[in-house]
Amino acid sequence: MIELTRLKWSKNVNYQSEKVEYWDYRIDEVSKIVILHWRKGQEENARKPKEGDLLIIRQHAHVTHIVKFFNNTIYYDGSDSEFSTGRLIQIIWKANDLKNLVHTSHLYNLPHNTEVFGCPVVFPPNGKAHSLESINIFNEYWSKHGGMVGFHNYVKGVLDKKGEWLQPLIELELR
Repeated sequence: MIELTRLKWSKNVNYQSEKVEYWDYRIDEVSKIVILHWRKGQEENARKPKEGDLLIIRQHAHVTHIVKFFNNTIYYDGSDSEFSTGRLIQIIWKANDLKNLVHTSHLYNLPHNTEVFGCPVVFPPNGKAHSLESINIFNEYWSKHGGMVGFHNYVKGVLDKKGEWLQPLIELELR
């Protein structure tokens, strides 16, 4: 059973290309652990989620992945890329039908933000990790519906129907 008490964050990930391979992190027994990138200059934001915290990845107002932070280390790939900063993550859930996407018009099979968050949440479009507890409309809604515990119970039901839970390649031992 997946424990969601550490599900506290969300981050928007948008790619500039329309190619299919950009919609899904390649997931197999070797690549369940990948680097989640941040824009240069956002290192402070990249440090905010802690080892073991969970984050919802959104793409074009749809939820595609839930990831777990593997450690607290910031990685630099040494390139001049705008997105050369990253954190090591494990993918623990992915939406159904990611491989069938060829364009943003095919998103209707993926869970929409409103469906996953239970209310119409609008996140700043800056690619930063946002604490769910810092989003006013989210807090207003969930304070009347069981708080974070209520959200975690609700979102597990949505995710169970809309995607696949992945066995972690490595179990984290939290200190």
